[in-house]
Amino acid sequence: MKITDFFENNKILLLDGATGSQLIARGLAAGECPELWNITHQKQVQEIARLYFTAGSDAVLTNTFGGSVLKLRDYGLHDRVRELNLAGAKNAIDMKPAGKYVLGSMGPTGKMLEPFGEVTEVETTDSFRAQAEALVEAGVDGIVLETFLDLGELMCAVKAVKQAADIPFIASMTYSKTTAGFVTIMGNTIPAVVAALSGEGAFAVGSNCGNGINNMVDVGRQLRQELPHGIIWLKPNAGEPVLKDGVTCYSETPSDFEDHFRELASLKPIIMGGCCGTDDGHIRAFRRLIDSSK
Repeated sequence: MKITDFFENNKILLLDGATGSQLIARGLAAGECPELWNITHQKQVQEIARLYFTAGSDAVLTNTFGGSVLKLRDYGLHDRVRELNLAGAKNAIDMKPAGKYVLGSMGPTGKMLEPFGEVTEVETTDSFRAQAEALVEAGVDGIVLETFLDLGELMCAVKAVKQAADIPFIASMTYSKTTAGFVTIMGNTIPAVVAALSGEGAFAVGSNCGNGINNMVDVGRQLRQELPHGIIWLKPNAGEPVLKDGVTCYSETPSDFEDHFRELASLKPIIMGGCCGTDDGHIRAFRRLIDSSK
């Protein structure tokens, strides 16, 4: 069954939890390229996909968040875009049980568009297209454009994916709570983002990172107002990060996620999971509640 058919018989699609913190727990050092681990630490990357599928995820993201040409250039790996993205997708696909899905993760380049930054829209689009083509070639079930802060860059990524293939894609931005409501650090509001994406054919629109479960429920409510009938995507952090003895820790437990499940479920059809600081415990908690609510 294609992922686009999932909601014919279901209202909630469960995602995975964090990837970055799982890599760090397995030895990824500060300054290392996470995507290079798709080749140098293949078994560890596969373990993460298997962990979340076992916890009950319907879909798991690939370890390719920073796999664009412009982002990999920071590590001197821009000539290995196809190789690293193919490997990242294959690692997850090889762990995929029957009836489950693998979504190709694409994140921001880390560069600002002109006139504020040094890269053009054409360069940015080309950078994303090379990544998208590799993920499609590997056989992912869809592509997730996640953690974007600039609507202009997100639209470049949308254009790139549509140029690469006719494949389901999800557009997700990171919002911060301000006195003016939820906005990205570039000043993009939820209504403006939804309006810009209108007509682009996104499978789902939503938000990830930046907020814990409580704020993310509010983000979801605003998204539902703007998308009365569309599919919403929400991947909250496990609260705000706190440094303890030099280690980044997150405060929201699986129990905290459980407490807000009904609020999230009321926003269905929804795709939901966890971002920074979440693990298989958060996903297992969601799985139990989803199954018991059917």
